[in-house]
Amino acid sequence: MNTLEFTTRIEHGVIHLPKDHEELDNSLAHVVVTVQSTEDMLAKKERLLAAMKEMQKTDIFRNIEDPVEWQRKLRDEWE
Repeated sequence: MNTLEFTTRIEHGVIHLPKDHEELDNSLAHVVVTVQSTEDMLAKKERLLAAMKEMQKTDIFRNIEDPVEWQRKLRDEWE
């Protein structure tokens, strides 16, 4: 038995598998659906917006003279 977990939108009663799991098409599956409530989604959105507004107040990027060079340096750290 394989377990696959993903997030998707239910469209007219149809749940689409991610493209990287097409080999499971037409398989028999046990499905458990967990639906996120609209209230939960709105609460998360409000918390995110509040956090962004707080970040705006701090002006954390004010000391960056050359944004392009700053991004290059950040990307170099990832490699």
